[in-house]
Amino acid sequence: MRAQIGDRLVIERPRDSLPSREGVVVEIRGADGAPPYRVRWLDDGHETLVYPGPDAHVVPAVPGRGEDSGTSGLPPPHTTKRMNVDIVVSEENEDGSVRTLAEAELSADEWANLRGHGMARKHPADVDVPEIGDELAVSRALSDLARKLRQVAADDIVDHTGTPWQPT
Repeated sequence: MRAQIGDRLVIERPRDSLPSREGVVVEIRGADGAPPYRVRWLDDGHETLVYPGPDAHVVPAVPGRGEDSGTSGLPPPHTTKRMNVDIVVSEENEDGSVRTLAEAELSADEWANLRGHGMARKHPADVDVPEIGDELAVSRALSDLARKLRQVAADDIVDHTGTPWQPT
């Protein structure tokens, strides 16, 4: 493995469900581009000394891509945020009719108590397939949550620019 300053070091994860970790090589301590490398990780900006294993590969920097950030010659750090949506589904049965309710709550400090609600009804004459009610109620709750989050963004745009948001 050989790298140059500004190349990206990508560490693949042991499971497909986990994202790879990517960093920028900021220092080469081995001879002729060999490891170890000092790497600035794009997800958190921290720098560490890395001895890459078989799960790592180097992605060469592309000259002229406009990634320079001042005199450092390094691309700007990336920011990664994780937000979770908690979904609760409940059913109410009454005289053969089933009502499925779903609530989707966005878990992030910026949007405390931002919730979407959805509902689905099963008529007594309909075939009893509970997952259909769950699917409809959850999709409606997520749609409602998305609408509310879009409204929060529109309000923030007005607050920061004084100009109403015009969706395209």
